[in-house]
Amino acid sequence: MIASMTAFARFESEAWIWELRSLNHRYLDLSFNVPSYVHVLEPELRLRAKEFLNRGRIEATIYHVGSDSLADSTIDMDELRSLLANAQQVHEAVNQFNGGVQASKSAERDLDVFEALRWPGVVKQELALSDAARQAICDAFSQALEMLVANRQVEGKSLQKRFENRIESIKATLKDITSHSLSQAEYIRDKLTQRIQKFEKNIDPSRIAQEVVLLAQRADIHEEVDRLNVHIEEFEGCMQRTSPQGRRLGFIVQEMARESNTLAAKLTPPDAVNLTVELKVLIDQIREQVQNIE
Repeated sequence: MIASMTAFARFESEAWIWELRSLNHRYLDLSFNVPSYVHVLEPELRLRAKEFLNRGRIEATIYHVGSDSLADSTIDMDELRSLLANAQQVHEAVNQFNGGVQASKSAERDLDVFEALRWPGVVKQELALSDAARQAICDAFSQALEMLVANRQVEGKSLQKRFENRIESIKATLKDITSHSLSQAEYIRDKLTQRIQKFEKNIDPSRIAQEVVLLAQRADIHEEVDRLNVHIEEFEGCMQRTSPQGRRLGFIVQEMARESNTLAAKLTPPDAVNLTVELKVLIDQIREQVQNIE
């Protein structure tokens, strides 16, 4: 079963939420939108992603929703002493300015400890992850990846159904083209005869017949039709494999487009030409969508 590279997954644990968005990309490209304290886990997260995914651009975002605090608080005593010394200088300056009256009253007021702790820079908080939190983040990421893979497969199943429908249309169109190509020799002979009559030239009918045979041989499309059928069989086989087939499917569709161009260049009857345009449209539709396949 083929898998799409376009999908979304959201996994919620007790303390963490992972959101993963998957887009088209030639290779596996991981982009993490995470807090600074989670960056240290990126090597482990990338290893886990490679266990699940082969191609695609993955945008991963994490949110902390748990009640547990990740902050480790410490008191900067040097900063506190510096602020107290500055406060003392301010106190002396005010005392001097007010003649010692207001300052002496303010001096009687005890400093509130909790007020001092609210001063900027006194209490420092450093965010850090415990071993349990690290494990929880990585495990939640693996769960999100499993959901993403499942959603990719659902989207891939939808794409596969579209491919199967278009392949059936291509098969039917090839049959119609083959039927119309049977009149190719007659069409060439009529056109050649009209041109000769236009110039009022008397040419041996046997010579005309020889030219018609040569032109018809050059315009034979059986090889192109046979190769297209081979590519169709290979395309159908790839869709049934479990390993990633996006690159191979893209290559097969390129070859199908090449054969359809050659086929279109050989056919001359108007009805057959119109059918080749339809064939090329069907192949181009597959080529656009196959870029989404992992």
